[in-house]
Order: sequence, then C-alpha cells, then structure tokens
Amino acid sequence: MFDLLIIGAGPAGISAAYEAQKLNLNYLVLEKNLIGNTIYQYPIGLTVFSTVNELELVPNTLFPAREKPTREELLSYYTRFVLENNLNVQWEEEVKSVEKQGENYFKVKTEKAEYETKTVLFAVGAMQYPRHLGVKGEGLPKVHHLFRETYPYVKKHALVVGGGNSAGEAALFLAQEGAFATLATFRKDWEETDPKQGCIKHWVKEPLEEQLEKNCLDVFFLNRVIEIKENEIVLEEENGDIETLPNDVVFILVGSDADLTMLENLGVKTKDSKYGIVPVYDEATFETNVAGVYVVGHFTEARHIAGAIEVPKKIIPKIAAKFEKGKFA
Repeated sequence: MFDLLIIGAGPAGISAAYEAQKLNLNYLVLEKNLIGNTIYQYPIGLTVFSTVNELELVPNTLFPAREKPTREELLSYYTRFVLENNLNVQWEEEVKSVEKQGENYFKVKTEKAEYETKTVLFAVGAMQYPRHLGVKGEGLPKVHHLFRETYPYVKKHALVVGGGNSAGEAALFLAQEGAFATLATFRKDWEETDPKQGCIKHWVKEPLEEQLEKNCLDVFFLNRVIEIKENEIVLEEENGDIETLPNDVVFILVGSDADLTMLENLGVKTKDSKYGIVPVYDEATFETNVAGVYVVGHFTEARHIAGAIEVPKKIIPKIAAKFEKGKFA
C-alpha cells in the first residue's frame, strides 16, 4: 500500500516525487510515455523562453549553454534529476483506471500491474490530446496536430493554423528554414498584446514580423478553415471571402485538453475556465471534492512549468502532515 501514487512524470510529477521522498512518504510515479514527455513533444532544437529559475526543480541546478535552455537541455535536466535522486518513477507504464475502494484506499490499474494507494495525485499533461477543427480533410496524412521539425518541408507550401505561441513558433521555424510558410490566425490573436492571454508572445511575434518584411512568411487573417484537399486548402477570410491556397502540409495547433476521464469516473467535479474544462479543487491543498484525490500541473490553472513545480512544494507537506496526524492510518 503506497502513501501516494503520482500519475505523470513531467515537471509537476517529478517535483511531487522529490518532495514526497524528502518527507519519507512511500510513493510511486507512473508515466505512460517518457520522463518529461511534454518537453519531449516540443519542436526539436526549440529554445525554451522561460527563465532558468522558473524551470529548475532545485535552485542553481540547471546550467544551459546559453541564457535559456533548449528543449534537449531541459529534457536532459529532468531525466537526470530523476535518475540522480533515485526517484521511484516507472515510465512506459500507462495507467488505465483509478478506482476508489474505500476511505483512504484506491486501486490503480496499469497495462502491466495493479497498485494500492492511500492518495492519488494527477500530474498529467495535455499534449497527447490536441484539439481538432473537425473540418473535411483533417484526416489526410499531410495534416498534423503536433509540430516537431522543419526540414521535411523546405520549399513546400506549409500552412499553420493557430493563434498561440506554438503556432507562431512553428510558422517562424518553417519560414526561417525555407518553407513557403503561411500562418492562418485570427486578427485578435495577432494583435493582442496582453501577455496573460493565449496570444503569440512578443519574443515570437517580433521575428515573425521580420520574416513578413522579408516576404518569407504570409499571415492569413482567418474566419474558418473550410476544407483541406490533397494539394490545396480552402479558407474563409475574416471578411467572408473564400480563398484556395496551394498546400503540401498543414499544422493545426489550436491548443490541447487534458483527459479528465479518470477523474470524472472517480466522481471529481469539473468546471469551465479560460483553459477549458478543469477539475474543481481546493486552492490551498489542490485536493478535489473526492477525498484523497489531488491535481497539479495541466489539470489546474497553475499549468505552466513554474507553477507546476511550485505547487507540489506546498501541497505534499500538507499531505504528509495528514499521515503524521493519523488521518491516513
């Protein structure tokens, strides 16, 4: 019987494991893919624009070659942190179900085994579940919902749909490396300047504007995507005009949603937020309405890496304190 079972080995899950280990909790982390899998899904060679102190699990332990780390440096950092601290993480083991058997008693089933635990912490990312447009032709092989690299698309007509940083970065990389790149976005997303909104941030937008000036990039102010064809894409402009563009590859990068199925099956309440549907949880403890079930990271509004790392530092000691008081006897 574990004291705490953590689902997900991204920054939030690793941070929770490290805190649990320091407090001598009997814990286990289960990850269905790789350690730091959300970072693994980033474009190859991407520079992460968060500052080092926002990404570190422990202060003064991340030392990138330049001011900010690349995807590869950050992925290496999180993987090495797990190994060097001998954290109890089992990756490539997918959790299939979590069932509440009684008070302070959960059964967690994976594709390989079955585990028992007194508490469960969901620390799962969302990049495995990208949003779709639901348009005709979206299932064609040339359509992707994740952007990894540019080089297969040099001198090809590449269109990126989206209004956030991921879409902006993909369009920028494609334009810089020789694709005929078009960013199809909504005008408000392009013109929005509030850094708290889901718009393209200034450090991506400024180089995008440079590519526009060089005629290496087109920006299409979109109303909707009508249809994706084998060699073309049909778009509706913001003024209602229909335009058909030559097209070899499409990246639909319009966000992603966490899979709440296991939480909902446990009886966890959900609500609408600016990030979509999220679990209802106590803002002090991050415990849901189901006693013993906690959420961190992308399941919450503290979903960026800095918050995902910091929240476990606050809530794991509170979970440990319950054990000390005998609540989880």
